Amino acid sequence: MKFYRLEKTNYFKVWAMAILKSIGLGLMLTVAIMVILGYKFMIVSSGSMEPVMPVGSLIIVTPCDYEDLRLGDIVTMEGSGINLTHRIQGKVIDEGGTWVAIDEDDPRYNSSEAIWYTKGDNSDTVDGPLTKNIVGKVYENHIFKIVGVLVRYIKANYIMIIVLTVLLIGFVEVLNYLKGKLELEDIECYENDEE
Repeated sequence: MKFYRLEKTNYFKVWAMAILKSIGLGLMLTVAIMVILGYKFMIVSSGSMEPVMPVGSLIIVTPCDYEDLRLGDIVTMEGSGINLTHRIQGKVIDEGGTWVAIDEDDPRYNSSEAIWYTKGDNSDTVDGPLTKNIVGKVYENHIFKIVGVLVRYIKANYIMIIVLTVLLIGFVEVLNYLKGKLELEDIECYENDEE
């Protein structure tokens, strides 16, 4: 006598796994291409740009040239070994060793002498002139704020998340074990008369 286990195919599970794998592969390829093209992923670590970019927000910095910058752009620049992300507030010009802000009506505004300056939205301190130390422009998207806050939450509560994940995996495995014991209708017996 031979026994065979016949299992029913769960097509929803098969399609769901295929879709999830496709999305995961697509995301990994997208991130890889962005990194190859020079995009940088950063987490905001100070509140100088709140409420636009809360602490913990994930930002994507797109490479750009200094000439491509415009008033109101949020830019990331290098300075003293750290990256600083602030908004372009206007232009300044050097008048005898002192940087003086000029407005768009000033004829020197579009000259090569005028240099952009930045300031955080939530800060009263004006940064120095923005020279060639620019990393790139920040791509603004609210989805990345949610991802960044989620990353910050996970970093703060990783032990609890690991414990809950282990408990959830254990619970699912126990349920699968019990399900296998209780589903007797899936097991059929066949007798082999050939000898």
